[in-house]
Parts: sequence; C-alpha cells; structure tokens
Amino acid sequence: MSVYDTLEWSDDYPAVVATIGPSYRVIVDRKGFGWSLQQRRARKSRWFNIAALISFRNSLSQMALPLMHSGYVKDHGITQETVDAALAALPERFSPEPTFNHLTVNTRPPPMTSFDPRRVALDRP
Repeated sequence: MSVYDTLEWSDDYPAVVATIGPSYRVIVDRKGFGWSLQQRRARKSRWFNIAALISFRNSLSQMALPLMHSGYVKDHGITQETVDAALAALPERFSPEPTFNHLTVNTRPPPMTSFDPRRVALDRP
C-alpha cells in the first residue's frame, strides 16, 4: 500500500464507511474526530470534504441530501430514504477507538529536564 492510499482524498482510503452513489461518500476522519461527507466533482478528480467532523448519524443524515447537487440527486434517484439506508450501519454517535490506556490517564509523566547549552559551557573548566 502506498502512502497516498492513506490520505483522505485517495480512492483507496481505507476508512470509507458509506457511499451514496458514485460521487459521495462518508469517511472516518484520519485523526478519528468524526465522520466527513466527501464529494468527487469529476470522475478522475480527488475527493474533498463538503461537511466534516460530524459526530451524530442523525445530523449526517439530515445534512447530506441538501448538500448534494440537485442534478445529481435527480439523475441517481437519491431520496432521504436512500441516504438513511446508506448510513444505517453507522452507530448513532461517533466514538473513536481509545488511543490511550485508561488506567494511566490520571498519572503524570515525570518532569522533563531542560537542556541549556550555555550552562553546560559554563560548567566546564
């Protein structure tokens, strides 16, 4: 897999969770903050976000259809039911995978020591 395949605008982005016709898709943000609705303008162009960091499936469902081009909606027969069906597999609320150990959240790391090159030079004989 190429580095470009892990970028959000790539066709091979691994975190695509739903597609709505050939030109719209829903992905998980690469930092894990929420879902993003993406559109592709031309057949060979990149994907780009038209709505980002959405945390609730209901919000995503309500905003998807109005953000789609009306000609696209007509040509592909997309209705609110189509959008709801595409998003049905998503949980009601976005919840990222934890990236830390919950047992060590309240423990503080040891203080960092600072390095001052002037001090080292002064300490030498």
